[in-house]
Amino acid sequence: MSVFADRIYPRESAEFIVANSTSNMELCQEGILKVAQLIIDNSDFTENTYFAVDVHRQVADRKTIDWIFLVDTINFSFWSDHEANFSVTFHGKQYTGYLAACACINRALEKNIPITSSSYMENVTPDDVRKIFKTDDGSEIPLLQERVNVLNEAGRILNQKFDGNFYNCILKCNKSAVKLMKDVVENFESYRDFATYKGQKISFLKRAQILVSDIYLCMRKVDDVCNFHDIHELTMFPDYRVPQVLHFLDVLKYSSTLMKQLDGKELLQNGSEYEVEIRGFSIKACDDIVKVIRQKITDVNDTKYNAAYVDNFLWLYRRKNAKRIEETVPFHRTRCIYY
Repeated sequence: MSVFADRIYPRESAEFIVANSTSNMELCQEGILKVAQLIIDNSDFTENTYFAVDVHRQVADRKTIDWIFLVDTINFSFWSDHEANFSVTFHGKQYTGYLAACACINRALEKNIPITSSSYMENVTPDDVRKIFKTDDGSEIPLLQERVNVLNEAGRILNQKFDGNFYNCILKCNKSAVKLMKDVVENFESYRDFATYKGQKISFLKRAQILVSDIYLCMRKVDDVCNFHDIHELTMFPDYRVPQVLHFLDVLKYSSTLMKQLDGKELLQNGSEYEVEIRGFSIKACDDIVKVIRQKITDVNDTKYNAAYVDNFLWLYRRKNAKRIEETVPFHRTRCIYY
């Protein structure tokens, strides 16, 4: 039986959450209009900007698909409990968070560690992962054992079902982003980013959606199999950074009770009411931003504006304004393998 048999998809989940939420947060129309205009006015950002970041692979080939699958399999929970961030220097430049993880993977590949191969993933050990993701100060990457577990599972499933190659999973999706997203979630348990809210089984699928989006952005121009016809069906990728910037830009407004928890750096459990609402409201916010952009632009053939585009813009916006944002609004702290 499908894991989605009695569970709604991310966009429907967000609609349900917003419609049934209490008074923990609200969407602010003024902020939505402001961010929509900010994106329209920003000529520096295009569909290609996100993958132009230097630690992303700059070649569009099958090896890059393997690289993307590996990266998004471990793309979760990079924030630190301490003052020092998860930070890595690579080729003389310091990276933090997700980009530090990318740098670690590139560093391993330069040392001829076949980290993107399914056989290596299936058999990788805690000691291997500890060494590969070693930080500048020698500390461990957060959730080390969980990363070992998801890599072992990913390698095993690739070998059992896809002849050791994620491209074979892509071939089965008939150029559908939604089909690929569903296939990833059905086959790889670590991608099952699920919750239950007010009795309704819901889904967010942050990593599955970003995996599909990353493959599309990187490969669409060189391999038609990856030029998904329904990429606009994906939602934003509900993590802990994009909600933070949505809050900073006055799109999301939090209750004083929730703010007290966030300011106190209290842990929000994965699946708890606050955490589910932050993620659901973020999806709805980005959808609303897309609607406003589409109403405002004059070129009806300009199809690039979708939720993934808005997400990537906001994620990079937070990177560029990290100090100011960190000093102004906290991110929500949830330790899990889903984001």
